[in-house]
Amino acid sequence: MIKKRFHTSLQLKLTLLLSLLMIVSCVLMYFFISHSAVSGMDGLQNYMIKVDPQDGDSPITFNVDPKALFPQFEQEIQETKEDFLLRSVIATTIIILLSSVCTYFLTKKTLTPLQKLTSEVSQIQAQNLSTQLAVPNSKDEIAQLTSSFNEMLARLDNAFSTQKQFSANAAHELRTPLAVLQTNLEVFEKKQEPEMVEYQQLFTMIKEQTARLSQLVGTLLDMTNLKSVPRTDQVTLEELVDEVFCDLDPVAEKAGISIHFDDSASQDSHTDVTGSYVLLYRAVYNLVENAIKYNRPNGSVTVSVKEKNSQVMILVKDTGIGISPENQKKIFDPFFRVDKSRSRAMGGAGLGLALVDSIAREHGGSVKVLESNEKGSIIALMLPVSSSKN
Repeated sequence: MIKKRFHTSLQLKLTLLLSLLMIVSCVLMYFFISHSAVSGMDGLQNYMIKVDPQDGDSPITFNVDPKALFPQFEQEIQETKEDFLLRSVIATTIIILLSSVCTYFLTKKTLTPLQKLTSEVSQIQAQNLSTQLAVPNSKDEIAQLTSSFNEMLARLDNAFSTQKQFSANAAHELRTPLAVLQTNLEVFEKKQEPEMVEYQQLFTMIKEQTARLSQLVGTLLDMTNLKSVPRTDQVTLEELVDEVFCDLDPVAEKAGISIHFDDSASQDSHTDVTGSYVLLYRAVYNLVENAIKYNRPNGSVTVSVKEKNSQVMILVKDTGIGISPENQKKIFDPFFRVDKSRSRAMGGAGLGLALVDSIAREHGGSVKVLESNEKGSIIALMLPVSSSKN
């Protein structure tokens, strides 16, 4: 048998707390007043009389014992004290009860907006995160809580929409090479006596699509594991760019693109930042690789490192065809491609620049297109100096 736990409401808790405070206050007041009254009554038993003569003589004072004048005086005093104490107890009890009842209903009225908010929040589901709760006009803590909750809902709705779109795009990108593999294997299976050339073509296709799948899965894993990578390395950007050039030099040579490092801004100095060497390497690598892929024949890529407006900027300049103004922000969205046919032909999944954007954000920076026209583009990876310099 499952036992139900007893949950005390906030209204009852506030009522009990305020009632306890009132009980303590009334009891203390009762004892103070009672003690003062009883002390005053006891003082009547020692009554002093002062007589001022009219002839100018000295005043005469003498004590009078009321009990001698009134034999029942002491008994009446005692009865009066007992009656006073009894009435005080009754009055204190009534005040406490009435105050507790009033407190209960007042707290109920005060907590009504909070109960309404609780009811509305309980109806929020993943399907209606865009719903905004009505903010009370009271401008109190409950109104502030409602506003904060609406802001949280907006962030959650945006995150859910982004995740849903990302998952849909990822599924589409994974499904495409799988469909190609399945189709080619089914066609090959129907052949009675395949020739060696057909075997080689099939193996080449499988190798290409497998490599595409591996690259896509690896990039997706990189994007989901960014926050778990330590960012405490001291990275010299000039050395990092030099390593990227060494790794991409065969790719650039094969594409007929020349790559250069412009060290005129550095003036033989080193620009050090604090972050993840692996992530920053991947960001610069993706920017340079992208500039090589989407360049003109016999074009060039120039990389430079500058400091400007409290920022360290890694500038990647290419001689490509440029990026239209409406696409200059979209190119950093996951799975976005300016030229889809060309991107697929080059094995791109539209995640390279999106990964650069995520890495920049994880380091407190950003990435954007500074300039772009028919003669080429300049993309800047920016990191804050305050959190990265030695």
